[in-house]
Amino acid sequence: MKKISIIIVTWKGMKWIDQCLNSIRESNYPATVFLIDNNSPDETHYFIKKNYPDVRITRSDRNLGFGKANNIAIRQALSEGFDYFFLLNQDAYIYPDSI
Repeated sequence: MKKISIIIVTWKGMKWIDQCLNSIRESNYPATVFLIDNNSPDETHYFIKKNYPDVRITRSDRNLGFGKANNIAIRQALSEGFDYFFLLNQDAYIYPDSI
């Protein structure tokens, strides 16, 4: 089975992140979530750590921007031997058979 990583960049994502991450939990294909939080001033980071402990979260000390944050997570996944990278916005969600 191929190793799939789902990469999410967050910033002030409390409004969306629960639906996004819950949809990944309901996926028919197992995937590992690499999430970069761009120093959100809200509770996004704490909410994820408490409610989604399986998410591999990295919190930046500043807002790196969307592209640079994605690149950090892609490098992390590459170094761990993941085969595919599924970039997902924090305000999006997947269907169980999306992957």
